Amino acid sequence: MRARDRVLGLLFLLAIVTYVDRVCIGTMAGAISRDLGLSPREMGTVFSAFILGYVLFEFPAGWLADRYGARALLARIVVWWSMFTAATAYAWSFSSMLAIRFLFGAGEAGAFPACSTVVLRWFPATERGRANGILLMGSRLGGAAAPALVIYLMNRLGWRHTFLVFSGLGAAWAAVWMWWYRNRPEEHASVRPQELDKIRAGNVTVARGALDWRRIWRSRNLWALCAMYSGYTYGLYFYLTWLPTYLRQYRGLSWAGVGLGAALPLLAGAVANVAGGYWTDALVRRVGLRWGRRIPAISGLAAAGILLAVAALARGSLASLLALALSFGAADLILAVCWATCVDLGRQNAGAVSGIMNSLGQVGGMFSPYLLGWLLEKWGSWTIPLLISAAYYGVSAALWLLIDPEEDHYLSAPR
Repeated sequence: MRARDRVLGLLFLLAIVTYVDRVCIGTMAGAISRDLGLSPREMGTVFSAFILGYVLFEFPAGWLADRYGARALLARIVVWWSMFTAATAYAWSFSSMLAIRFLFGAGEAGAFPACSTVVLRWFPATERGRANGILLMGSRLGGAAAPALVIYLMNRLGWRHTFLVFSGLGAAWAAVWMWWYRNRPEEHASVRPQELDKIRAGNVTVARGALDWRRIWRSRNLWALCAMYSGYTYGLYFYLTWLPTYLRQYRGLSWAGVGLGAALPLLAGAVANVAGGYWTDALVRRVGLRWGRRIPAISGLAAAGILLAVAALARGSLASLLALALSFGAADLILAVCWATCVDLGRQNAGAVSGIMNSLGQVGGMFSPYLLGWLLEKWGSWTIPLLISAAYYGVSAALWLLIDPEEDHYLSAPR
């Protein structure tokens, strides 16, 4: 096995752990709310506190990964969020839960920007879509496995001890990562000369450069990328936070049905992430970088909006669930495209650019759980909240017409 495939395997496992720890609280929301006496709006605020921490610390972590490498940084990030996964078990009030989830989000913020730095340094340009697709597939598989696993553990251990069990996963990953990974392929004994030549072939972006802040804040391209991603994350966090509640209370599914129903969209997303990665790489070779990134992204977001509207208006639970799963999968076609675009644009500063996109792009996600809870209290139905999310997907699809991945080097300047 090639050394870079082992690197990708470790990133894949990291993505699984990331999403298991992130989404487990959504499945346990009902039990936590009853135990701590939280209203839907307060529970939505707890969900949003995680995203606020995530937003604030995305860029600094990405910049640090570009500057110092991802080996020690990723290990520290994973240990930090594992500590606050465990701390969630000891929350005693709304305020304590709010603080713990904020710090959890701050710790997890740098994981995917640091992964972008790893992809830049360990993979040639022609493999980045595939690498990002497989990495992000891990996040969806972790999210898909979490509901059923959480329900099993919660029924036997209670919600507090379930958080303690999940906290050990990250610590184990961090130990293996520190032992095996190196910041650059030429530093690793397992990388043969032929593989090193392949990694370097056509990859002119490995050397570190300085961020040109004037170009960043004046870049219509980058602002459009962040605004587009905000629409994606607004829809995403319904699935990561409120979906089990929607299936249980609004669609009347049993707990077993909730476990399966919450997993189906994530499984669709796992397939879509890999498909999107291979699709964009193939299109880049055929039609160039600009439309090779735009075509899968526009198609996926437009389809996601239509399918989510179908799910909102469907009368039958099965029809709604299938439409939700397909909508999530369609939206996830864009993930590998987005992260590959960050590498296209950021070049040697790929971690920082990824952090900017995933930070400013999380604004939609930050407000999503709270607004969904508020709209649910106001309307007493999920139809309006889901139709708003569907419309936001459409706006994001249109914004891809303003994103041009061929405007390379504009976010960095050589030293």
